[in-house]
Amino acid sequence: MRPPPDLPSGTKHDILKLLIRQELAADDLAARLGVSGAAVRQHLDTLRALGLVERRKVVTQPSRPTYLYRLSPDGQRAFPKRYDLLLALVIESLLDRYGERGMAEVVAAAAERLAARVKGRFASADERRRWDLLLGWLEEELAWQADAREEGDGWRRVVIHQCPFQDVSRDHPAVCGVFFRTLVEALYGAVPVEHRPESPPACCSLRIAAAPPPSRPA
Repeated sequence: MRPPPDLPSGTKHDILKLLIRQELAADDLAARLGVSGAAVRQHLDTLRALGLVERRKVVTQPSRPTYLYRLSPDGQRAFPKRYDLLLALVIESLLDRYGERGMAEVVAAAAERLAARVKGRFASADERRRWDLLLGWLEEELAWQADAREEGDGWRRVVIHQCPFQDVSRDHPAVCGVFFRTLVEALYGAVPVEHRPESPPACCSLRIAAAPPPSRPA
């Protein structure tokens, strides 16, 4: 999944907000915004070029078709949604019904399902390549922002600044740990992972062993 595109500002942003609710012709948009039809059509051409708006032709008169404009899938994704609020309510409901352990099992199952979508692309990579793929995929899939660095004792530390559980983790920090530990194990390897909250603006950090621990002799 690609990260959502940036929203333009000014009249273009106003056009997109109107198109959230319904399809509209350029003349309708011009009347609602109090600008000329020519200016609106120019903005619409730019928004179409950016992939935020699409149109369909409606024949109202044989010699003069009308185009109705609407948000494209990328245009819909560009507007922020309160997934954080919904997620917090889901987590609280899971805690009420199943307790801490049951909630953790559901979060882990969600992480395993997410990992299953892309597990194949990690399978043939060596350890270093698999680590780079993991960081790149997390940024692409979850739109997270994080700093990763090597530590001298054979561990890597990842400080997460933009986390999909940013709001939820304030009250339920275990959610981040369960989710990311499961993802790391599924996509990178069965290595020890330590999770801890961080001071704002960071959300939390992961301390991940660079390789699985050596097996003990029988």
